[in-house]
Amino acid sequence: MDSIVQDLMKQVATGDNLAAISQSVGGDSTAVQSALGMAMPLIMSSMADTASKPGGMDTLMGMVSQLGGANPAENVNGFLGSPQAAGGAGMVSALLGSQMGGIQNAIAQKTGLPPAIVGQILDIAVPVVVGQVGKMFAGSGMDKNALSGLLGDQSAAAMESAPEIAAIAQQVMSGQTPSAGGVMGILKKFLK
Repeated sequence: MDSIVQDLMKQVATGDNLAAISQSVGGDSTAVQSALGMAMPLIMSSMADTASKPGGMDTLMGMVSQLGGANPAENVNGFLGSPQAAGGAGMVSALLGSQMGGIQNAIAQKTGLPPAIVGQILDIAVPVVVGQVGKMFAGSGMDKNALSGLLGDQSAAAMESAPEIAAIAQQVMSGQTPSAGGVMGILKKFLK
C-alpha cells in the first residue's frame, strides 16, 4: 500500500510547490520541508483518531465537503495560490484542538521556524491531507469503516517512518494529562 504521507510529501514538499509554500509563509525552504515532514504524520494520526470515535467519520466527511470543488489534492498549485479559501485554520483547530500550540511549538523548536510560521504551514498541510483522504474515499467505493481502518494503518506507517515525530510527541506529551486523546492519544499508543 502506498503511503499517503509520502505521496503528499512528493507533491507538496518539493520543487515549485515547496518554493510557493516557503514564499507564502516567509520561511526557509529546508525548514519548511522539515516542518511539513513532521506535520503530515501528526495530521494523519489525528484524522485516524477522529475517525475511530463515534461521529468522527461524519466530522471528517464534513471537512472534505467544506473543501467543495476546490480539493487541494487535485490542484496543489491552484490551492497554494489561495490556501485561505480552504479553511485550513478551522480544520487545524478541529483536528488538533488543545494540542495545537504544543505541536506548533515543538515543530518550531525542531526546525528553527517561528511558531506563527509553523501555524501557517499547518493551515496549508491540513486541507491537503484532508483533500487527499477525501479523494481516495470518493474514488475507492470503500465505506466509512474501511476508510477508518485505512487511516489507522496509514497513521501507524507514517509514525514508523518518521522517528522525529516520536521526539515531538514526547515533548508535547510532557504537558498533557494521561487521558489526553487526539494526536497525543495515538502517539501514546505508538510510543508504548
